[in-house]
Amino acid sequence: MAKDSNTIISKTSELEEELKNTGLWQNDMPGWVHGYDDGSNISKTNFAQWLQFVFVPNHLHKSKTLPATEKKLIVPQAIKFFGDDVKKGKLLQILIEIDSLL
Repeated sequence: MAKDSNTIISKTSELEEELKNTGLWQNDMPGWVHGYDDGSNISKTNFAQWLQFVFVPNHLHKSKTLPATEKKLIVPQAIKFFGDDVKKGKLLQILIEIDSLL
């Protein structure tokens, strides 16, 4: 279990670095983050912002994986948001690897 947790933390750090490399990282937190609760706003907001301000902070502190019935895969949302943007290929690969670990 500790190995999985370390892998998730490592992949989440890799995700953060790739968001920075692709120019998607922002210095200022958008206002919607303070009212975020269950993901219902994700389709109304910028997916990259959600990754940076909701997903990354929450998964850097995760200590275990979720049961399969509680998984919320992020790759389908990423594909909807990024579409055919081939510059996001490495970012999508990192998200696929994180989904497989959760």
